[in-house]
Amino acid sequence: MMPSLFAMAAAATHAVLPCIVATLRMSDGYDTQPDGTTRPRYNDVLVSVRIQPASAADLALREGLGQNTLTRTVYMPGEIKGVDRAHQFGGDLLLFEGATWLVTGQPELWSETQGEVKWSRLLVTRQEPPSQNP
Repeated sequence: MMPSLFAMAAAATHAVLPCIVATLRMSDGYDTQPDGTTRPRYNDVLVSVRIQPASAADLALREGLGQNTLTRTVYMPGEIKGVDRAHQFGGDLLLFEGATWLVTGQPELWSETQGEVKWSRLLVTRQEPPSQNP
């Protein structure tokens, strides 16, 4: 079996950009609480990712919104979608570097055979930690 393009790229660049293990919190809808508020529901999966600072071009894609926030570029196997409120999907989170990162964009997908997505380049934005006040 031939190794995947992602695996070959990871091996070739490991010295300068090592993979790290992150938790992918895949959005699985929401639960409605007795008071009518909603709480997001997630499925957690451990994934291997490669993290880089976001480029100026990636930040320009964000149209100047939230430029004071930390944004990273993440490469990972599979297809993960960014937030798309119009189509009501997204809201996936990645947990790494001791922080929670919202997948805000998916500028690129790579397919290797028969159109099957093998890996994605994602834009993630660091989220504020939850309030400690009740």
